[in-house]
Amino acid sequence: MFSSPEISFLKNELHNFINKIQTMLDNPAIEGVRRDKLEQKLIVTVSIVNKLDHQQAEKDNRSTKIRLLIVDDVESMRKIHRHYFMESGFKNIDLAEDGNRAFLMMKKAIDNDHPYDLIISDWEMPKVSGLTLLKKIRIDKDLWRTPFYLISSLSEKKHILNGINMGATGYMVKPVNQKMILDKFKSYFK
Repeated sequence: MFSSPEISFLKNELHNFINKIQTMLDNPAIEGVRRDKLEQKLIVTVSIVNKLDHQQAEKDNRSTKIRLLIVDDVESMRKIHRHYFMESGFKNIDLAEDGNRAFLMMKKAIDNDHPYDLIISDWEMPKVSGLTLLKKIRIDKDLWRTPFYLISSLSEKKHILNGINMGATGYMVKPVNQKMILDKFKSYFK
């Protein structure tokens, strides 16, 4: 485990690196394989920063009013997950029916200076999948730091690793229950 000063130092260095990559990606001349490699570096670096943020939250034992967005194309699943999170202590929960809607809600929340603190998204959705949403978030200058957890029935190791390698903060295999939520998100309840 890193100490708080070490975490702050690492995060500062990684933020500088992220800004450098984002500036490079703003150049329309960067395309093809080079762009893909830069995006992958950005995704991995963002994933590291998110894990450091999560570790620091646990270490600092800070208590915040978490703003949560649950994304799932199945209405009953959105409502069940909202119920589980509310029963676990979350109070400020919004729902989105697909990745497009979620991305728009996140951008609007940033514009209103009230960003989401946590995203829980189904992987398999029509239009924009959870994985595609994750990639859009990880390369967005305003949203890249948002912790993002994938929920999926895909339980094979290769799918889980794919989600984590794309920058997911965490991964939960369906069916999700309240105990899983309490275990996975205990640092948010302190």
